[in-house]
Amino acid sequence: MTQEISTAQEPIAIYDLTLNIRVSWQAHSLSTIGSNGSNKLMPRRQLLADGTETDACSGNIIKHHHAVLLAEYFEEAGVPLCPACAVRDARRVAALTDRPEYPEYKDVMMSQILSRCGLCDAHGFLITAKRPSRDQIEKVSQEEVEPVQENVAESALTQEGRQRRSKHTLLDFSFALALPDHHAETAQIYTRVADTKDEGQMLMKMTTRSGEYALHVRYFSVGIGVDIDKWQVIITDEQQRLLRHKAVLQALRDSLLSPDGALIATMLPHLTGLQGALVIRHTTGRAPMYSALNHDFIERLQAIADKTCSVYPFHSIDTFNAQMNKLIAHSFPCYPASYLQKSSYSTSSTEPDMEERNRHGKRKK
Repeated sequence: MTQEISTAQEPIAIYDLTLNIRVSWQAHSLSTIGSNGSNKLMPRRQLLADGTETDACSGNIIKHHHAVLLAEYFEEAGVPLCPACAVRDARRVAALTDRPEYPEYKDVMMSQILSRCGLCDAHGFLITAKRPSRDQIEKVSQEEVEPVQENVAESALTQEGRQRRSKHTLLDFSFALALPDHHAETAQIYTRVADTKDEGQMLMKMTTRSGEYALHVRYFSVGIGVDIDKWQVIITDEQQRLLRHKAVLQALRDSLLSPDGALIATMLPHLTGLQGALVIRHTTGRAPMYSALNHDFIERLQAIADKTCSVYPFHSIDTFNAQMNKLIAHSFPCYPASYLQKSSYSTSSTEPDMEERNRHGKRKK
């Protein structure tokens, strides 16, 4: 339903959430594509389906800065971080698997990763598989008391190799695409002092851009504390899942109200507008998205609201901030339906009402 979030209503169950946003940034250079060996730093561009070229900011850089901010919120809330995330290593737990000072991460289990690190849980990670060498396989084969030929490679892999572990991110960020008729750029010349006096100054050409940008963010909140490849709930403590959920929303709120990206030391953007819609799916499924490249995107999203999908529009930074603060205070992440079914069947033979239970945040005891 289309409405404002009320502090008097029951807690809001979130299975999936999308932010459908039109944001206005002035005089920024949040995302570039490098210099290509020249003295000109080039802005990022994107072709649309009709052949129009428009300004763009990569979702990569937006996601990176959200992860950095999220780690700060996790630390404040007491959510554990692995040693890699604690020092903001973007490789996350994968940075620890070959380091001798962390033997416990050599062939770490998925349950251990998700329990030990909120950032690996929320933003995902990839530990690639590592095959053992032939010498290692032969060594394991010789040491087997009763060797079984088909199990030699598997045994060697667990002892000397490495199994693949991964979790897809729970937060997806689109490119921020400028509305084709609402963006502009200005070329600027900057000087940089050379290494020696004889070399003189280096001239650099950079552009500052201004425009209205369409941006999507999707947050798959049901995946908090869940191995989403095998669809197994690892973190069953509701309070721990809630702490992680609230931190994710806090970091999303701050990322939009205080933009971060490339070259902000001297080109911190002027935020001059923020409007859009929060779309929340309360039960199994996905929250709809509709691009702010279309001028009527808020109205179209409002038109598809129903009892399983709520739409909360906002038209200024203060209403966005208020909506997010209420969501942080009064929402919780759903459990997967399969987990609720298992919990119910262990205590009752009655078929549970999954939609109602997720909506009220209570599992049948």
